[in-house]
Amino acid sequence: MHKCVDARGVTQYSDKPCPDGKGKEVDIRGQPPISGKLTPHREDLKGAERDFQRRQIQQTRQEEAQAAQLRQRCESMRSQLQRPNAIRRPSDAAVHDAQIKSLSEEIAQKCR
Repeated sequence: MHKCVDARGVTQYSDKPCPDGKGKEVDIRGQPPISGKLTPHREDLKGAERDFQRRQIQQTRQEEAQAAQLRQRCESMRSQLQRPNAIRRPSDAAVHDAQIKSLSEEIAQKCR
């Protein structure tokens, strides 16, 4: 490692010598582990692949469940729209028509 100090006094460490030739080489070593044993890192690629596949399956199941809920909601709204007696007709027909229009628009947006 090389320790370089620029004209503004900013210190930088690099694995290459300083560009201006000033600076010095420093000996920086890592701290040994607390256990006293240095063990190489082992990647468990099969385990990582299993975890990835498990997450993919879980995400697919969640998406399928959400789609099923949306289909159920859409079916419910369509059945409400098809049964005019299911929605109590208020004394004001304009309110009833607004409810029907609102339900129709919601079906058009969410149930494609």
